[in-house]
Amino acid sequence: MAAVLLIAGACARAALAQSTLSALETDVDRIASTARPSVVTVVAQRTVERRARRGGPAERHVLTRIGSGVSVSEGEILTTASVVISSEVLRVRTVNGLEAPATLVAMDPIYNVALLRVKDIRLSPLAFAAGPPPAPGDWVITLGTSYRGQSTQSVGNVAFRERDPRFSLLRLTNAVYPGNSGGAALNARGELVGIVQGDLGAPEVGGTSELYRTPGGASFILSIENLRPVYETMKRLGRLPCGWLGVSTRVAVVESDTQAGLPLPIGARVESVVSGGPADRVGLRRGDLIVAFEGERVEFPEQLARWVAASRPGTTVRLVWAHDEIERSGRVLLTESPEGSPAWAVNLPNAPAPAAPDSNPR
Repeated sequence: MAAVLLIAGACARAALAQSTLSALETDVDRIASTARPSVVTVVAQRTVERRARRGGPAERHVLTRIGSGVSVSEGEILTTASVVISSEVLRVRTVNGLEAPATLVAMDPIYNVALLRVKDIRLSPLAFAAGPPPAPGDWVITLGTSYRGQSTQSVGNVAFRERDPRFSLLRLTNAVYPGNSGGAALNARGELVGIVQGDLGAPEVGGTSELYRTPGGASFILSIENLRPVYETMKRLGRLPCGWLGVSTRVAVVESDTQAGLPLPIGARVESVVSGGPADRVGLRRGDLIVAFEGERVEFPEQLARWVAASRPGTTVRLVWAHDEIERSGRVLLTESPEGSPAWAVNLPNAPAPAAPDSNPR
């Protein structure tokens, strides 16, 4: 009798689990079908000249980059800067096959967000999520398009939040397909909680081999608490002002105590200070070693450059640095970068991923 009861209990639990899974699949399909018209394919093209073999004349080639985008109003689309950067021609294609030219309203390579506008088609916008941002364990549905223009869909959850004083990047368990950069990340209510940043950015397609790449192994989204204010500022100003510290730095390293010859980064060494700038006013000097920003350890100059640029002008931040091997700290009032988006950020293939160690003005 006991064995019969155990078997009956196991069957009941299995039936409940199957019922829960079926309900989840039904909810996901409903959410995806409702949101799908709001997700578009973004086609970005630019022309380059390549030197022909054997000394022949240069040949012109059109490079095409395919990404995804999310409609946030009837004529506005959010995507990633890494999809549209350096493009000369932009087009968007809807899920029902309509295609129209798009114009770039604003682009920020620091947060990796771009705002596009279309006039010839009316889009179905997604609502921004209300309430608290996604937390580890929350279910997330990602929608996008592939390089071949096919719709993609993945269900997963938030694995963890990247530790960063400026960027709310969330790591998901969802699969990332080539072309998903700029796609929608939705919560269980079908609201927009972020846009997909992709795994390694969206490489340019020069041949058919790229069309058959497999999904990437890591999925990141820029979360709603960063995305929404970035969008609203871009819409209002047509740009996203960047913070400015007024220094140029290079990486500082020491040799590992445990592995001979292994260099370990220890901070950003100041190479020059702009007279009268924020860094000059707080007392930073050439040769000082910046080791912390807002309580976070600085290892590479690129970290400091990203965090400063991602800060709104007028923000006061706390820095810790070493001067003649003596620790110093101070609060610095950042001003607006005189060059808009810093040149080092525009040249990155997929900001906000760190670049190789180098000297960067900020």
